[in-house]
Amino acid sequence: MGGKKAKTVERNDHRLLYSDVLTEVFHRLPARTLASCRLVCKSWMSELTDPHFVHEHLKRSQQKLLLFANDKANDRSLAMVLADDTGATYQLTRPMASRSLFVHNSCNGLLCLGDSTGAVQLLNPTTGESATLPTPMYTAGSSQFSSCNWHCLGFCPSTKEHKVVHFYLGAHVDSFNVCCEIFTIGDKSWRQIGSFHGAPTDRGVHVNGAVYYLTKFRYIASSRINCLNLESENFDVMTLPPRKSYGGHCSLAELEGKLCLLVVEGGHDNPPRTMDILMLDSGDKTTWTHRYHISLPWLMPSCYFTPKHTLFHEGKIWVQLLARNLYCYDPSSTSDELKMACPESEFPFSTHTFIESIVPLRKDYFIKQIQ
Repeated sequence: MGGKKAKTVERNDHRLLYSDVLTEVFHRLPARTLASCRLVCKSWMSELTDPHFVHEHLKRSQQKLLLFANDKANDRSLAMVLADDTGATYQLTRPMASRSLFVHNSCNGLLCLGDSTGAVQLLNPTTGESATLPTPMYTAGSSQFSSCNWHCLGFCPSTKEHKVVHFYLGAHVDSFNVCCEIFTIGDKSWRQIGSFHGAPTDRGVHVNGAVYYLTKFRYIASSRINCLNLESENFDVMTLPPRKSYGGHCSLAELEGKLCLLVVEGGHDNPPRTMDILMLDSGDKTTWTHRYHISLPWLMPSCYFTPKHTLFHEGKIWVQLLARNLYCYDPSSTSDELKMACPESEFPFSTHTFIESIVPLRKDYFIKQIQ
């Protein structure tokens, strides 16, 4: 009897050791490889869709740069990842597009997609999985460039929940009020969380469990930054940092994991045109530090262009100008000018920070994660 028990214990020890070693191997593999590993057997599928493993793998993943484009000639949408600073890209999934799709934002490897009908879809380009959300309560006027009707996908670190926030103007089109509804992934419907003073002047940005957006009143200097905490679902208001001048355009971005304020100065009648990047101290949320000063290129004889997207990737700042041009700024260089990063694209694209992940888009995963 003692010999049988000893052998049983030894077999169990070997299984635990095998499981621990296999888990460590999985942690070291890229998400694209793990997406294929899930199809090997049920035990691997169970391991690779476990919420704890998915979250831990996310923390080890490296941030990349994703270019999303609609290839209308072939009726498809493309998700391409910038492989290195030479401009080489590799392609992930090709979601078919019977209509033009656009990306609201990216979070934990998931893309929040929209279209002109107001429909909202989540896509994991790494695994190819997608999920269509219930129709929001308000859908009219959805646009890739609209500042008064947009969605933002975020992640609450404390509860491990993914939430989609929808901002839109109220029924009476009061330019100083905005309505907000939230959809928690895994739930069945959207929830209204109220109407708030200060309509967005630009699309918001998700940073560390909160959604930030700029509001504008009569003057730029009187603008505010509204902040929605995804855990409490409460709003807070922040003032812009003291500054001698705010030029003609401000926007928000996430750089190095922190909230940044982009201030563009100058124009055709007042060259040169520059962009200052101020970074918020994540500790007290009141202290701003001036981090970068960048000279923007003069792309056409009679016009300057405001950056569409500004991102941080591999120690460099990537700026999209126009719809087909991607530029790069290296803070370690002696020059403050942007340099062309890639040849001009054959079709318009949008740029987004991106992490390859294996976050499943199955309802049972999110229910298990919440529980």
